[in-house]
Amino acid sequence: MELIIIGFGPVAGYKYSRCIHNAVLQGHLTRYHVIDREWQQQQVEARLAKLPLQPATCTYIPERVLQDGPESGIEWLTQKGLLTKSEVKRKVVIMTEPQSHGAYLKHAIAQGFDILVTKPLILPMKDGVLDHQAFMPNINRLAEASTEAGVRTAVLCLGRLHEIYEEKVRKPVAMMMDRLQHPITSIHIKTASGVWNLPSEFSQREDHPYKYGYGMLMHGAYHYIDNLACLLLMNKKLFPNEDFVISLQGFTAGPLDQRMRTGNLEEHTTGYRPEFSELQDGLPYGETDIVASFAMKFRSSGRVLCLGTIALEQTTPGIRSWGPFPDLPYNINGRLHCTDVDVRLGTVYSIAANIMKQPIQARLGDADIRGMNTATVVTRSNARLARTQGFTRHQHYERPYGNSYSYSAELAIFKRWILDEPTQSDLVSHVPACAILDGLLKLAADDWRGNIDIDFNYPSPDWPALSEEDDPWYDYMGDAVTFSYQHGQRKAVVKNGVNGVNGAKGVNGVKGVNGVKGVNGVNGINGINGVNGVNGVNGVNGVNGAGR
Repeated sequence: MELIIIGFGPVAGYKYSRCIHNAVLQGHLTRYHVIDREWQQQQVEARLAKLPLQPATCTYIPERVLQDGPESGIEWLTQKGLLTKSEVKRKVVIMTEPQSHGAYLKHAIAQGFDILVTKPLILPMKDGVLDHQAFMPNINRLAEASTEAGVRTAVLCLGRLHEIYEEKVRKPVAMMMDRLQHPITSIHIKTASGVWNLPSEFSQREDHPYKYGYGMLMHGAYHYIDNLACLLLMNKKLFPNEDFVISLQGFTAGPLDQRMRTGNLEEHTTGYRPEFSELQDGLPYGETDIVASFAMKFRSSGRVLCLGTIALEQTTPGIRSWGPFPDLPYNINGRLHCTDVDVRLGTVYSIAANIMKQPIQARLGDADIRGMNTATVVTRSNARLARTQGFTRHQHYERPYGNSYSYSAELAIFKRWILDEPTQSDLVSHVPACAILDGLLKLAADDWRGNIDIDFNYPSPDWPALSEEDDPWYDYMGDAVTFSYQHGQRKAVVKNGVNGVNGAKGVNGVKGVNGVKGVNGVNGINGINGVNGVNGVNGVNGVNGAGR
C-alpha cells in the first residue's frame, strides 16, 4: 500500500512524519509520495531532509497550472498518473490550505481512494473570499458521495480520541446518561488559544490567513465546535424520535477591533519596527474571536432541552514576545492554549475539564515554544441520586513536551486510518459539527443580521463505553447511606448495597466481612488493620490504645 500526501507543510513534517515512518517500518506501507506547490519546493525539501525516511517521489505543481484553481492542478497530476487508480492500493492524505480541500476530496472520492483530511473539511471561495453560503451544500454532497463510494474517510480532529475530552469527560457523561436516563442540560465550552498576530501580519499571512474573509473559525476553532456537536448529539439517544433545532446568537471581533483591544503592546516586542503596527485597509478580514450562546430545542414543541455557550477566542495570553516571526517549524505565534469544557446533567451531575499548555521551565529563550500539557477534571455529583462514591472529585493529569493530548489524539486517528481500523472520525460523522460551524460563519458574516436556527437532526454519535470496573468512583453507592465523622473525616458508610451481601463486593461491608477488607472493620477484625482497633487490637496501632 502507498500513501500520497498532498501538501507537506510544517504540520505534516512536525506531527505526522513519525506515524508514516512507523507504518513503513511495520510493513503497513510500502512507500509514500509527496505533492506540493512549486513555490513551496525549497521549504518542503528542507523539512524532508530532517526525516529518517524519504519519499519515493516528490512532485511540485507549477504555479502557472494552479492559476486556474486546484482543479487544474488535479488534472495536471492525473495526466502524470499520480492521482489515478493503480494495481497498488493507494491512500490519499489531504493537507493543503483548506481552500483546496473540496476539489481534492471530490476527485479522491470519485477515484475510490481512502482519504484522510485535515480540518476544516472544505473552505469554498467566491471571488477570492469565503463563500459561507456554499459551505453546507458542499459538505452534504461530499458526505453523500463518500457513503455511496464506500471509501474509508477520516478527519484529523483532536477531540475524537482525546484522553481528556473523550476518556475523562464524554465517557463518564455517557455512563451517567445511561444510568439515570437523564439528558445533558447545559454545555459550556471556552477556549483561549493565545494567538497574537501583529496588525501588519493580518494582510501578509498565507498560512492561517485572515484576508480572505475568514479567520479562526477555519483555523483551530473547529476542534472545539466538534466537541460541542458530539456532546449535544448524545441527547439523541434519549430522544431518538425527536427533531432538534439549535438557536444561536453571538458576537465577533476582528483585526479592525484589535487596535483598541490590545493597545500598543506590539511596540514592546523584540525587534519591533513601526510598520508592524500598520493594518492594511480595504481587505475583508475574518474574525479573531467569537462568542455565542445557544438553546437546543425540540422542534415539535419549542421546549428547551439544553442551554450553553461557546467562546472561541484568540486574543488571550500566549508566549509571544517577538516582533518578526522566528525561524520555527510550527507555532510561530507563540500560541498557548487554555480550554474549559463543562457538561451538566440537570441537578444531579456535572463534569468540567480544564486543559492548558504551559512553557517548560528550562526554556532556552523567548522563542522556545516547548510546553507541557496539564489537565484538571472536576466532577460534582448528587451522590445519593447519582449513586457515585462521592459528591466531588478532583483529578490532575500531565503530559510532557512532545506528547501532547492533541498530538496523540490526532496520531491515533492517523494510525487507525492507515490500518483500516475504526477512527471514530469519518467524514459523515463531522456533518453535525459542520452544521454548527456553518451557523457560526453566518454570525461572523457582515451580511447577516439576527439569530441563527440550525436544523440538528443527526444520529447519535458513537456511544463510548465506561464501566464501574474502569473507574470505581462510579461504582454504585447503596440505597441506604449514612455518614459519620469517624476518625476526623466524613466518610460514606455503605449498607445493603450492590455486588455483595449487605454491602459492596463483600459481606456486610466493602470487600470484607462486616467491614472494609476485613472482619467487622477496615483491613482487620473489628477495626482498621487490626483487631477491634486501628492497626492493632482494640486500639490504634496497639492493644486497647494508641500506638501500642
